[in-house]
Amino acid sequence: MATASARREQVIHWFRSDLRLGDNRALAAAASRADALALVFVLDDRLLHGDAVGPPRRRFLVRSLVSLATSLAARGHRLRIHRGDPVAVVPALARALRADRITWNRDDGAYARRRDAAVRAAAARDGVAVEEHKDRVVFESGELRTRAGDAFRVYTPFRNAWWARFREEPQEPLGPLRLPEPLTDDGLGPGEPLADTEEDPAELPPAGEAAALRRLERFLAGPAWTYAERRDRPDLDGTSRLSPHLRFGAISIRRCVHRALARMREEPRAAPGLRRWLDELVWREFYHAVRTEHPDLRRRALRRELDGLAWEEDPGGFEAWCRGRTGFPFVDAAMRQLAATGWIHNRARMVAASFLTKDLGIDWRRGERFFMQRLVDGDPASNAGGWQWAASTGTDAQPWFRVFHPVRQGERFDPEGRYVRRFVPELRACDDRFVQRPWEAVPAVRGYPLPIVDHAARRLAALRRFEALRARAGRRHGRRPSCGPASS
Repeated sequence: MATASARREQVIHWFRSDLRLGDNRALAAAASRADALALVFVLDDRLLHGDAVGPPRRRFLVRSLVSLATSLAARGHRLRIHRGDPVAVVPALARALRADRITWNRDDGAYARRRDAAVRAAAARDGVAVEEHKDRVVFESGELRTRAGDAFRVYTPFRNAWWARFREEPQEPLGPLRLPEPLTDDGLGPGEPLADTEEDPAELPPAGEAAALRRLERFLAGPAWTYAERRDRPDLDGTSRLSPHLRFGAISIRRCVHRALARMREEPRAAPGLRRWLDELVWREFYHAVRTEHPDLRRRALRRELDGLAWEEDPGGFEAWCRGRTGFPFVDAAMRQLAATGWIHNRARMVAASFLTKDLGIDWRRGERFFMQRLVDGDPASNAGGWQWAASTGTDAQPWFRVFHPVRQGERFDPEGRYVRRFVPELRACDDRFVQRPWEAVPAVRGYPLPIVDHAARRLAALRRFEALRARAGRRHGRRPSCGPASS
């Protein structure tokens, strides 16, 4: 035990979306400063039971916390779990534990920024220092700017600026963590118990830091080599499946980037696939930067002029889409994969989102909310960014006339129908020629619905929807509207 004269600080580290010990910037800073350290997580009911969180993500969070608590116990520390409003809970803990400092890693969400400002103010009133760190991304929005000093709105220039900055500041992962002794309890009680008791059918992946590291190494040893060719094939195991772990911070984005770069040096033949995977990691950074600049990304079109789109009310169509009963096998496989696993392959996400917004003409915000409720990796920035991309209201550099063909996408990216057959059992006996268009099969497939829309007609309706908005804008500004390309 350190003597009073040698004592440095009593520090609380507040875990949020950084549920790991390795390469955790704020935790490492806390450990380096502290003579005694308390480790805290707050179950915030406003987040856990809001409209953006459902059972799969809550269950995965609990499992991630159990894994973290187990790792800490092995080092002689306890993870303190408390339930309530962090604005009240965290300062109260600091007072009870007589802490000198609180550390945490920054979050780019609007609610998180308001919450953290309130905690910071309460801590200041009590004379407790607060220390925030960048950890969730390699580079925050303010670190990457156009030559004019503006935020990026298009991905490719952002990617170029990201890599230019990375070459100057490679952001190496931190070394091994040494934890000081635990900050002793002060009559605070055992805290909240952790148990995965929710009834939910989704089969979730293993959670926690060790599982995330194993998944990364498995990807680097195999699927990474063919990632460029196979990443769009949901019938193959061609992706990293690290998104749930990145969502909860069980692994750092820095470790992923640097392990991929090291693997490229070790095995040059893996370089094409890993370069493409790194590109996807930078996409994640891009969406976080966009969300930082546009905190209302989940509620409003990034292209503000498209907030006036006339979306359709179609309760029956929305219900069929949610249940995977649209009659388009590739779309239905995606939605049933979501129900069964809490996850969807990225190509299938794009096609399902395009179908809802372009074929059914339903507001992208309804799909975005549904995905957030069911996805184990539901990330507000990436999910809203992806939905706005699919709906042509966001960052997509290609204009609004892109409409994914739900049959051709299936024929191209699930050519033998393995993905469809896995999640749509009604089609398991269907011939390869008809598995993506079963209404053409003879004899007819039983138990599977006919298509709920005519894609060609609905595609034209989607184009007219955008053209009508352009025409209204043109009349307001005295311009003659012009038609876009007729093909997607």
